[in-house]
Amino acid sequence: MGVFPIEVKRRKDVAQIKKDIARNTKELFAQKGYSATSMEDICTINNRSKGSIYYHFKSKEELFMYLIKLNNEDWMDAWLDKESGYKTAIDKLYGLADHYVDDLANPLNHAINEFVSGQVVSQEMLDEMLSLIRIPYATYESIITKGMEDGELKPDDPQDVMHIIYGLFSGLTTLYYEKDLTDIRRIYHKGMASLLAGIQNVNHEKLM
Repeated sequence: MGVFPIEVKRRKDVAQIKKDIARNTKELFAQKGYSATSMEDICTINNRSKGSIYYHFKSKEELFMYLIKLNNEDWMDAWLDKESGYKTAIDKLYGLADHYVDDLANPLNHAINEFVSGQVVSQEMLDEMLSLIRIPYATYESIITKGMEDGELKPDDPQDVMHIIYGLFSGLTTLYYEKDLTDIRRIYHKGMASLLAGIQNVNHEKLM
């Protein structure tokens, strides 16, 4: 019986070490970019040997994919903290738009874009990237489904609407390189308003 708690503690320690390595390396990737960051840099900032880093991650690529996963989880956690402050589905959709804009200043985004566009993508990596992209899907879909159930949004396929909204938000991220955040936020809201013109149930308020 004495072995089990020790093994559980060891697993927790290993998981925490992986998170620590990834988070320590986040600023490094943000400053230097993915390609310019070497394993020597990663070892130095973590004060660990190459053997120690490779024990937890098979490659720099695997470490960065894990960091993207943590980054996406942080994004979701931050949204869940905000979500309760919005009463209606429409308020939440505008809130999600703002959440996207707020995240554009994330210093890791440039390195993520470099990584995604510059890699020779294997099927395994493609599957992993898709799984990371899909992390917010359930949140979007639940908001949309609730909006339809409450009569705020017209009846439709929630998944289709989710993909359209996700595509709008993701596509507008390129504005970060052209405009300031205030203007980007205005355009996100304008895009959301244009989309809602097609999916919002205009009779909802009359029925209440």
